[in-house]
Amino acid sequence: MPAVDKDAIFKRVRKMLSRMMKLKEPTISLESHLRDDLGVDSVDIWEIITKMEEEFGIEVEEGDARGVGTVQDVVDYVERKMRTLKD
Repeated sequence: MPAVDKDAIFKRVRKMLSRMMKLKEPTISLESHLRDDLGVDSVDIWEIITKMEEEFGIEVEEGDARGVGTVQDVVDYVERKMRTLKD
């Protein structure tokens, strides 16, 4: 299995968020806050979680979404989950 590349994860997360939230990719940065900057609401969060599970082949644990506030948090979470799959 290839190494987990945070930059590649970010690009995939950014593309996914861009499509879901109808935003231009360049407006989404690692520092973007999901709710305040990108307009993500509680319904969107569940859609994002479902898409993340499909996109990255991971399982998001119930309650994990509470600790996620920024795009960086999403990237870090996906990277951690992918590392555990790799091990």
